[in-house]
Amino acid sequence: MIGQAISHRSRLVCSILSVVLLVAGYALLADQQHRKNPNDRTIPTWNQLWEGVLYLTAKPEVSRSDEADLLAAALAGAEISAEVDSTREGFLEHRILWEASKATLGRLFGGLMLGLGLGVLAGVLMGCFLKLDAVASPIMYFASRIIPTAAMPIFFKMAGIDLEMYVAMITFGSMPIVTLSVSQYVQTYPCELRYKAYTLGASHAEVITTAIMPGILPKIFDLAILMIGPALVYLIAAEQIVAGEGFGYRIRVLTKATRFEAVYPLIVILTVYAGAITWGLKWLQHRLCPWYNQERR
Repeated sequence: MIGQAISHRSRLVCSILSVVLLVAGYALLADQQHRKNPNDRTIPTWNQLWEGVLYLTAKPEVSRSDEADLLAAALAGAEISAEVDSTREGFLEHRILWEASKATLGRLFGGLMLGLGLGVLAGVLMGCFLKLDAVASPIMYFASRIIPTAAMPIFFKMAGIDLEMYVAMITFGSMPIVTLSVSQYVQTYPCELRYKAYTLGASHAEVITTAIMPGILPKIFDLAILMIGPALVYLIAAEQIVAGEGFGYRIRVLTKATRFEAVYPLIVILTVYAGAITWGLKWLQHRLCPWYNQERR
């Protein structure tokens, strides 16, 4: 029967089985590739992947000793020079995974928070005041169809290649979609609940803050979760082109150096970060809007 529920045990068994099949399939593919070419690094074995993890978490002196070669491979053919910064100190400093995580997550959080904040504010105003919606909707709709990665040269020119550029690009990519979605949420908010708030003597601001916002808050969390993927696409694409640190930069450098045993763990770790952010947002949604989760069941 379509949509028939399955038991928790069956769901768990199917989930574990899918992971086991994926791991077994990769192991078989890696074994076949290394039978053809024992020195192959494009599909690393489990031992090679472990070496890649150790490299990413290596002590500072280990990562610095190899960084010059990696930079040379990445910058080959380009009139760019880079120097390794050796003035920083600390247990985690200079470790590739720490430096990449710090750079990428900082840019991601900055861009997402600004894009979501501005988008929610604009969306609520557009949803509450339809004249404003009539003026702003065409602009937001047009902006939502612009591909941020195609407009990267404009961001490079206007905002440089520092943190501001990454934040601006993620904000530009997420804000129009958030604005239009939130505006739609507000416009579909039940009229009877708004009338009840006005009947009780609430002002326009009180209706927005005490009636509409609590009603659309769980949907805003769902929207934030959906925006994580596109934001990471914009960010990694920009980092691979102009960044001097971050996951995109490291993936580009390690790929040119044919160190795929470190590229694969970086991709997995980035996926884990995205999953952790998603879980955190769902946890907040559950704590702040417990009634919403009960309705969905």
